Amino acid sequence: MAGAPHGGEEAAGAFPPFDASLFPSQIFWFVLSFGVLFWLVATVIIPKIKGVVETRAETIRKDIEAAAAESAAAEASRVAAEKAGAAARAEGRKLVDEVNARVQTEIAAETAKIDAAEADKALAAEARIQAMRAEALASVNDLAADLATEITAKVAGVKTTAKQALGVLKTGAA
Repeated sequence: MAGAPHGGEEAAGAFPPFDASLFPSQIFWFVLSFGVLFWLVATVIIPKIKGVVETRAETIRKDIEAAAAESAAAEASRVAAEKAGAAARAEGRKLVDEVNARVQTEIAAETAKIDAAEADKALAAEARIQAMRAEALASVNDLAADLATEITAKVAGVKTTAKQALGVLKTGAA
């Protein structure tokens, strides 16, 4: 039994795929299998893949269109916001300039009032000073006369009147 074929196979036959007597049946089954597979791929699988690809392409196209539309809207919004910001800044600058001009006018008016009041006070004070100076100068002559009378009385032992002392002071002679 050592030379007996294993599992009931014949030892004399070649490897079945290479056996030329089996070629017609192998070709028949190959053509049949290939035909069924080709039909299955052509009618079921490729249309599904084609549908998915077309759906995906359409989705991508719509997304790109939507993105372009949103981008255009965003750009328009940005431009509008910049214009609104520029207008707001211009309006704010205008208001600031108006308020500044009004405040400067009020400050100038108040400064003029204060300057006028201070000038009036300065004139009044100067007039008081002049009056006090005149009064002081008038009292200096009287005081000098009294002092001269007392000095002559003590030094020379001569009694004089204030009027005589003033006359001596004015002339500078004794």
